[in-house]
Amino acid sequence: MLRCRDNSIYTGITNNLDKRIKAHLSGNGSKYLRGKLPVELIYKEDFSNRSSASKREIEVKRLKKKEKELLIKSAKQLQRRKNMSKSKYIFIVSMNVKSEFESLFNEVYDKEHIPYLLEVTGVNKVTRGKGIPFMFSIGGKTKSMDAPNQKFVAMYEIENPDVVSSSEWSVAVEKGRWSTHVRQYTSERSHFMYKYC
Repeated sequence: MLRCRDNSIYTGITNNLDKRIKAHLSGNGSKYLRGKLPVELIYKEDFSNRSSASKREIEVKRLKKKEKELLIKSAKQLQRRKNMSKSKYIFIVSMNVKSEFESLFNEVYDKEHIPYLLEVTGVNKVTRGKGIPFMFSIGGKTKSMDAPNQKFVAMYEIENPDVVSSSEWSVAVEKGRWSTHVRQYTSERSHFMYKYC
């Protein structure tokens, strides 16, 4: 399935996916797509023969758009779970940011920095948090804990330590406004690598 420029979804079959998408993008593919370019691959299924693929194509074409979107969403969630199982390491970055730049920091981190880093091969998941004071019980006593000194933390689930020194990572970490509008307002940055036991 391809998502078109107008957000419609095109469903088709092929025995050479890359070649077919290139044909569509050049305007030499489906007539339906010619006024709806560019297109983006959003979902695929593999079949051992054309007959099975054609039957599935008919089934998918009969789905309402909302049902197609649910199919795409569930496939992405499944892929995420598969990727998470590949993660053998967790790379943790913690830092502070000047209070007057917190809103910009949060916006850029969530909308630009994390999406760019998720495109790096071997980065499977990113989660982020803000430290808060809390209480917990241990040894029959309840302890009161202050918020950590470093206010923000980001945790990257990765396949191996080389991911964060790769050329792909080096490019992604400098993309967008992070390097030009945010990094200079951060301080006390710490970086840790853990291997899952």
